Amino acid sequence: METLLLVFAKTPLLGTVKTRLARSIGNKKALWIYEQLLHKTQAVLKNLPHKTVLFYSGKPAAALGTQFYTYEQYPQQGADLGARMQAAFQWAFNAGYTKIIILGTDLWELEANLITTAFALLEQQDYVIGPATDGGYYLLGMKEPTPEVFAKKKWGTSSVLKETLSHLKEKSVGFLDEKNDLDTLEDLKAIPELYIALKTQFDDQKD
Repeated sequence: METLLLVFAKTPLLGTVKTRLARSIGNKKALWIYEQLLHKTQAVLKNLPHKTVLFYSGKPAAALGTQFYTYEQYPQQGADLGARMQAAFQWAFNAGYTKIIILGTDLWELEANLITTAFALLEQQDYVIGPATDGGYYLLGMKEPTPEVFAKKKWGTSSVLKETLSHLKEKSVGFLDEKNDLDTLEDLKAIPELYIALKTQFDDQKD
């Protein structure tokens, strides 16, 4: 028992997911986009050999339906995203895992080899990070508890990655390719496949 993949997700309820995107396209379309992201994430992860645990926010967990139903599911605990991630990592370390990666459900470009590469990097490095184009990160891995990387961050801003790396100056860090973490209309338009599918799904409505 060494490697563990933590997945952070929200239960897909109207008006509670992809709120920044929803300001541009409306709650119904934003929910549809989020559901596609959940489907994509689950489709990729089901073929991986690593133990996977889902930490969800929002209630009830049953709203996830068939999504991630084969995984252990726990509610996220903490006042902000940093506290919730820290709590999930600590839970994993307490359970005896030594190489732990956390991943959200906002990455349409997710592929199995991305996770495989991340765990391979974590074999050689103290940490692994998947930088996002918005200045944050879509993946974080570590081999020892590091609560300072989660404290006093302005989550959802362009400073998150820079501030995180400032705590890891004396550590070895492996980097994955930069990816588009889907949060805004601009992010969505950068994924033509998904943007066109949305327009087709709601072809009787205006953007």
